[in-house]
Amino acid sequence: MAKKLNESQLEAGEASAPSTGIDPEIAAKISAVRTHIRESFGKAVMALMMLPRYRNQTLADLQHLVLEPMMRDRVAIAYPGGEKTGPLADMAGLAIWASVSKEADGRIREQIQAGTFPVRLKAEDWNSGDINWLLDVVAPDQRTTANVIANFKQVVKEGSLRLHPIVTRLVDADTLQRMGAEKISHPASPSVPENATVN
Repeated sequence: MAKKLNESQLEAGEASAPSTGIDPEIAAKISAVRTHIRESFGKAVMALMMLPRYRNQTLADLQHLVLEPMMRDRVAIAYPGGEKTGPLADMAGLAIWASVSKEADGRIREQIQAGTFPVRLKAEDWNSGDINWLLDVVAPDQRTTANVIANFKQVVKEGSLRLHPIVTRLVDADTLQRMGAEKISHPASPSVPENATVN
């Protein structure tokens, strides 16, 4: 039979798990990281849910779409004004990126050429090299998307930066040119119909 706990026991911490012998300072840091991951994961998933391009993904897809890149620090969340200003601050947008090896770069290019979206990477590919790919940007409008992309250059300080074609369609050509983006040609790449939506 399960033991019921009263409020005073909960406040006193008597309901907590048995002591593991971990330094309390380290335990507090682990707890803070877990809380941050859960909060960021929730924000990212809610943002993806609003976009038609992600609506057909399953719960199982969240592992490779959000959790694996997030655990490897490959999801950059942007806040209005650049910093999270308080507990109620909402994000302005997010960028999903990878820093990959030549082999993983080849697999990304193959998926793009085949029209696969979202790109699927193995867990170990997300930070396997110095070729940086901006795989998607999620923001409420084109201006915010452009700001997220512009600020993303602060996140990726070294290595080359390649943009997934979906990212290049989210902002105008002038913005991309000001950023120094170069178009990578794909001769066999299917064209996107004019009436197709990117969201």
